Amino acid sequence: MMRRLLSWLVALTGIGMASCIDPIVIQTGETEPKLVVSGLITDQSDESLNKVSLSWSEPFDGESKVVYNRPVLGASVKILDNRGTGFQLIEGERGVYFLPQYMAGEAGQQYRLYIKLQDGREYESAPELLQPSPQMEQVSYTFKEFTEVVKNGSGELVEQTTDGFEVYATVQDPAGKSNYYRWDATGVFEYFSRAPDVIPIPATQCWSFVGRVTGRAVTANDRLFNGNIHKQTVVVLPADMPTKYLVRVRQYALTEQAHEFWRLFEQQQSSVGSIFDPPPAKIRGNLYSLSNPGEEVIGYFGASGISEKGLLINRAVHAPFRSGPYEPPFVAPPRDCRSLFPNSTAMKPAGF
Repeated sequence: MMRRLLSWLVALTGIGMASCIDPIVIQTGETEPKLVVSGLITDQSDESLNKVSLSWSEPFDGESKVVYNRPVLGASVKILDNRGTGFQLIEGERGVYFLPQYMAGEAGQQYRLYIKLQDGREYESAPELLQPSPQMEQVSYTFKEFTEVVKNGSGELVEQTTDGFEVYATVQDPAGKSNYYRWDATGVFEYFSRAPDVIPIPATQCWSFVGRVTGRAVTANDRLFNGNIHKQTVVVLPADMPTKYLVRVRQYALTEQAHEFWRLFEQQQSSVGSIFDPPPAKIRGNLYSLSNPGEEVIGYFGASGISEKGLLINRAVHAPFRSGPYEPPFVAPPRDCRSLFPNSTAMKPAGF
């Protein structure tokens, strides 16, 4: 049985931009490329959220364990609402098309995606209703111990215990209707470097934007908590240095169809490959070809209202950690701390 593995990569994107939408990377085991689409329109005026990624699937390289996806360039991409209004997306880098910064979706409206490739082939998505997201009551965390089974240097399975910060989103679910949710999170951490007395004085306190920190899809429906408060684990943050960590959690309101897509995706992500795993389900998206009804299109175009909250965690309160004492990075010759981690700045971000 052919197994498809879809991966939604965080909230800097795979091209280094902060985002909640990244290219879907697939493993098909086939030689015929397929159009892969991942996109979203939200009720927020944010081009890092309102965007569509297009790529062609490529065969999985079993030897190097790499999936190659070629970006689709030069396409005409539009988002159409149920009033007949069309929003032309702007082409960015590597097959990413985005709405201008000042544009956003509107709760209560339906949206569909239209794509025309340079060779004339046309694609469309089923309409998606943009529903408002209930406000998150709070974002909280627990410092706790985690035990997992890993392979050691000899290939033996052993238990490994680590510390981490488990982050939760709490929402008051509206009563009387079915609600479907997805969550993700982005992070920024503070760090320091030690530098000898040199002129000019290099920056020794910096902040690194790590992008999306959720490693898997996090979804829920309110079948078991309709009308009640729900507390959802979103992400586990590392206990690797006793500095401050700003995590921002986003909550997305989904349609039932989008929730089913993400639920199956989450199920495949959680699979460990044992005989006790459920057989992989074929994940069907909501896109189709207008030019060739028999052509398979992979991915999903969604519409979501968003609720967002941030939490600043002072990790020093819980130090020392199992990973050992933290020593500020030190390199010689002296270097500015911005060169020690990617996407770093010496300007204090909002929230710190």
